[in-house]
Amino acid sequence: MAIDLERIITYPTNSDDWIKTVLIGGALTLFAFLIVPAFLVYGYVLRVLRSGIDGTEQPPVFDDWGTLLKEGVVAFVVVLVYQLIPLLVMAVTVGGSLAAFATGSEAGAGVGILGMLGGLALSTLLALVFGYVTLIGLANYAHVGTFGAAFDLDVIRPVATDRAYAVPWLYGVGVLFAAAVVASLLGFVPVLGAIVGVFVTFYGQVAAAWIWGKGFGDATGLGGSATDPTTDPSGFD
Repeated sequence: MAIDLERIITYPTNSDDWIKTVLIGGALTLFAFLIVPAFLVYGYVLRVLRSGIDGTEQPPVFDDWGTLLKEGVVAFVVVLVYQLIPLLVMAVTVGGSLAAFATGSEAGAGVGILGMLGGLALSTLLALVFGYVTLIGLANYAHVGTFGAAFDLDVIRPVATDRAYAVPWLYGVGVLFAAAVVASLLGFVPVLGAIVGVFVTFYGQVAAAWIWGKGFGDATGLGGSATDPTTDPSGFD
């Protein structure tokens, strides 16, 4: 399956208003601690997933804010539900480790350190596994439009084991990682670098969400007509 990485990375720029979109998205991400902006970002990412599923080459814009907020809240709840198990595992293991530390003994300290490291490793692994499935649920919600669609095992199970989704998922993770690295490097520049890094992170999220949506569309046969039939069956040059 040949995937055009340049096509993924440049996707967010496929609009005359792309700078405005990135500025809005980055600003919302910057103020995500106010909660509502975070929901709006979730709603926009959901739109990008839908764009990928439909095979649309042009990124969506920030408009219809009411719908954006509503879908963002639903998307956040979906993510929270999927991440409950990793969060519970982390809470139990970290809590147990702190209790072991509290004994004040060397044995307790040793058990606490092992428990802490093991718990963090396990919860991180579970977060990745459930995160892989979460994106399928979000994509199906974006397509169907109902909360229950995010947990439809008849759709999630075959997509999760389909290479048409798995490979684009890996590419999306790679794009996110690259954006995180760039943002981290920019963080060495006091204040301004950290702020610019937030916008880079948002840009990476948009590019990754589009390829994840495209992978879901290909795996389910929902891929939009924007794909040139003369290209690779995966929808990539």
